[in-house]
Amino acid sequence: MKTKLLFTALFMSSFIFGQDSLKIKSSFINVNPQNKILKNTNGINVGVLDDYRKQRINGINLQANPISLLYLLIPHAIEVPKEGEETATVNGLHISTGGMMDGKKLNGVGISMYHIAQETNGLSLNGFNNTSGKLNGLHISWLSNSTVSGNGILVAFFNDAEKFNGIQAGGFNDNKTGNGLQVGFVNKGEKFKGCQIGVINKNKNGKVFQIGLWNVNPKRKMPIINWYLKKEKS
Repeated sequence: MKTKLLFTALFMSSFIFGQDSLKIKSSFINVNPQNKILKNTNGINVGVLDDYRKQRINGINLQANPISLLYLLIPHAIEVPKEGEETATVNGLHISTGGMMDGKKLNGVGISMYHIAQETNGLSLNGFNNTSGKLNGLHISWLSNSTVSGNGILVAFFNDAEKFNGIQAGGFNDNKTGNGLQVGFVNKGEKFKGCQIGVINKNKNGKVFQIGLWNVNPKRKMPIINWYLKKEKS
């Protein structure tokens, strides 16, 4: 009886996982680049260079990229991959001497020199920069964090966001619309609501409290302390 129950459970589990793998098979250990049948990973994935395809990695992704320093020689910033141009999704731990340049999503912890993906959730530590369409969580980069929208904490020399709710800490912080706290040498906002602490603080619209050497808001320009508590201009 126990043997029959075990056989039935194994059969059902293989059927369930098989439904998710009709197009892409899965294995416990994979090596990238994959020259044969594309496989997802439920375990450990080991890669060389930034050579991914549309695959899902659940577990640990280890990547070696010996030419990562050449990234600094690229004359322009690499943009977030467009829909259909993205590659791997990593759920778990991603460690790389280089990084991803066209990832779809990272959910978990990422430690790399650079990271470019459509969405990043969790914790990322980057030697160069982190550029994602969405950044949720704690993201620390040496050069820059750039995002369209997100929530959490951004720490870098330069932080840039279209809409971010949380904390930006760095030399230069730019948040078009958002709520929270900016701490840096220069803080800028278009419709930022919250507090700016720095040497130079600028906000074109939105309720804001400013502490710095020079503060600019829609109502006045003042040193040391400035504030604007009225509703946004239409």
